[in-house]
Amino acid sequence: MKAIVWGSVLAIAVAGTAVAQDHDRGSEADKLADDPTKIVTKLGVRYTEYATVSGSIAFGPVSKVNASVSQEGEWSLGGSYLFRFGIVNAAASEKKLSNGTTQTQYSIGSYIPLSALIGATGKWQVFPMFGFNYTEGQNVETDVMLTDDPIAATTSKGGYVGLFALRPLNEDWTFKGAIVTSKGSGDYSGYSIGGGISYALSKRDSLGIFASYADNSYGEREFFGISYKREF
Repeated sequence: MKAIVWGSVLAIAVAGTAVAQDHDRGSEADKLADDPTKIVTKLGVRYTEYATVSGSIAFGPVSKVNASVSQEGEWSLGGSYLFRFGIVNAAASEKKLSNGTTQTQYSIGSYIPLSALIGATGKWQVFPMFGFNYTEGQNVETDVMLTDDPIAATTSKGGYVGLFALRPLNEDWTFKGAIVTSKGSGDYSGYSIGGGISYALSKRDSLGIFASYADNSYGEREFFGISYKREF
């Protein structure tokens, strides 16, 4: 799974620069700032209990490379490729949960606009999501304090499904929300839910506030924060 993810990221960057320009996938400029299928170069920063810098670099009209890094040492690196049916993402990430667990995850998944499947969805923009992941967790063992190796390593292979939705409230304000559930080997399971609102400062700049909660077999994670994004 690791090799597939890293190979996919490299292939996305290479293929994006070579793909022909005759693929009609709609105007990226017309998409909302938080549209998960948007291919654009952007830079952003968000603050929860610590700061995180994130960004994307577009390679041609259908692919981009995404990355983020935080003050706590959390990181993510991946790539996205836009097909006619939706967007496919490959990513690797590492994050820290509230119980001290360091969780590393490799995933390949997709967002598909619901409008492409059933037609117009009114003012709502809904994106079913699904994918496969490989998760590694290293947890500081708190029950056995005298063990020679206090790090308990666990792994799981599985998948996830969910929904991401956007609802423009007017020309400037947009509501967003998401829910995801996951299941894997070794009795791994989890879910996450989140929501927020964003404000368009301009066609390229946006501010947002958001909150989310995630709980899985390795631990839980919750935060509330603010964000700023700039498109180029």
